[in-house]
Amino acid sequence: MAKNEVKNATTVIHPFIKQCEFLKEEFGLVIPQSSIDCLIRFNLPVDHYYYSLFWHFDSDFLVIFYNEKFIQGVVDRYQKVYGADADLKNLQDQLDEAKFEYDIKNDFFHSNTMDFDFINQCYAEFKASGEELMVTLNFDYENLLLNTELKGYVGQNYFSFNGLYKTTAGIQYKQLEDFKLLEDIIQNLLDNKDKNKNFLF
Repeated sequence: MAKNEVKNATTVIHPFIKQCEFLKEEFGLVIPQSSIDCLIRFNLPVDHYYYSLFWHFDSDFLVIFYNEKFIQGVVDRYQKVYGADADLKNLQDQLDEAKFEYDIKNDFFHSNTMDFDFINQCYAEFKASGEELMVTLNFDYENLLLNTELKGYVGQNYFSFNGLYKTTAGIQYKQLEDFKLLEDIIQNLLDNKDKNKNFLF
């Protein structure tokens, strides 16, 4: 009686899944599952606007967006340390710079040119209270959220005077707006491409 030949099926892992695993291990970057799924499903070329960043990732692509509770806490602590009438310009400068200097793997702010010890103390207390700041990947004037209840969504980061700014306790900080799922944005572009073959995509 002939024996049945058993073949072990090899599971093929999509290259982007491997890349996401590399990003997590190397940088601590966790891509939202909804973003992974849609980028694989759309089968985009590696040099595509919404895809290439993941293949050429650099920590400079990360941008933090503050919220009112965090800023209020930072200012309160600053005034306790330096006095109620302390000039907030130095603090404003630190916050403006820190949002571009986030180390996601170690979950703190770091720069070779500016001291973020004070900001990191405030951030550690903020996190310990169960709160979190928006951690995003920057696509020029759009930002993909990596955490919070909006992870997987893209917020518009409008340039200059068109941007949405908020002021809390004397500190000004930029806000994202017009949130849409990355999947919906890409689908809309693909639909427009089909309608207009001259559409740049």
